[in-house]
Amino acid sequence: MANTENLTKRKKVLSILFSVFTVLLTILVIGVVFNIYFSIGYLFILIIHELGHYIGAKFLNIKIIFGGLTPFGAYIIHDDIKSCKENALVAIAGPLFGGILALIYYLIYHFTGNSTFFVLSFVSVSINLLNLIPVQPFDGAYVAEIISPIISYIGLIFLLFIAITSKHKLLWVILLVIGIGKTYELREKYYKDNYFRVERNIKVKYITYYGTLLLLLGFSTLYFYQFNNLQALIIDILRFKG
Repeated sequence: MANTENLTKRKKVLSILFSVFTVLLTILVIGVVFNIYFSIGYLFILIIHELGHYIGAKFLNIKIIFGGLTPFGAYIIHDDIKSCKENALVAIAGPLFGGILALIYYLIYHFTGNSTFFVLSFVSVSINLLNLIPVQPFDGAYVAEIISPIISYIGLIFLLFIAITSKHKLLWVILLVIGIGKTYELREKYYKDNYFRVERNIKVKYITYYGTLLLLLGFSTLYFYQFNNLQALIIDILRFKG
């Protein structure tokens, strides 16, 4: 018993040390390419997104702990969730909080004119919009569980489009392959497992929540892409202009 407790404590210490190392490394690497404010702001995007999941789980009284931080995102560890309704709420809370942070960054830019916060707002909107793709490993997959696997089929088409058009094809092809496998598993279980049984009015509520957030982040992303000075503002916060 004592050995097990010591092992658990050791894992927690190692997780904390790894997270601290990741924070410092991320600030250093991104700070070399961009300015230090952008690197810290980027970390906040990852942390606030995961904080949304954390608060969503706490709202449902689900036992949860902070798992750690990587350069691509933070993560949490929680008890197995027995209801797809609860899982969907925890999942959608991440992009919701990320969208709120994007709005805060934009307001800071609006009042200060600091282009770093405009770019941070754009990054936060983009990351959280992608997280709404209704295919695992994205958060939107857990919303698809409560609505219908049909939404995941649409997500796969979108992933295929990104894989074809993106410069980072290998990454998106890998995500597409994972998504196809997970969507097949969902389709096989959806009509047989009681985990997916929810009332029609609950489905309507989550369609409304998901659709509204998707539209807000989607239109926000279009706004940023239509912004004539976006590329110039990104270049403005680069340390090396050439």
